[in-house]
Amino acid sequence: MLSQRLRMARRAKGLTQEGLAEMVRTTKGTISNYENNHSSPPNDMLTMLADVLNVSTDWLLGRVDEQLPPSAANDHKRERTLDELLQEKIDDPDDYYFLDGYLEASEEEKKEIRRYWYDLKKQMKPHHVKESHSPSLYAITEEIKKIK
Repeated sequence: MLSQRLRMARRAKGLTQEGLAEMVRTTKGTISNYENNHSSPPNDMLTMLADVLNVSTDWLLGRVDEQLPPSAANDHKRERTLDELLQEKIDDPDDYYFLDGYLEASEEEKKEIRRYWYDLKKQMKPHHVKESHSPSLYAITEEIKKIK
């Protein structure tokens, strides 16, 4: 069930195996193995796949027929316009600074930013790190500059 649903969700998002692999920091071969039922993802990978594909882990595992839990499905009913989404980002100076820098970055820099972000999220989950407030996008950007 997982192999079929993973392939279905990936295709529905218009992603290649390589594209999905990059988003979850693994290889095309690993995604292929999951889709061909040669191996199963560990729990943390299953969670990342579900997050990236915007489906629930229960749906991927075949435990439910709805791709998203009812509360999450209701959240997606009201689609915001692109203008509303952009305005939301522009209203926050940290978001504006980050978005402006990201949009001007080269493709290689954008890949590196995404890799850093996924690594950071991956590191925080196993350690159950929950911040009382989110770090500012400015702070994240400055941290990325230090790495380079």
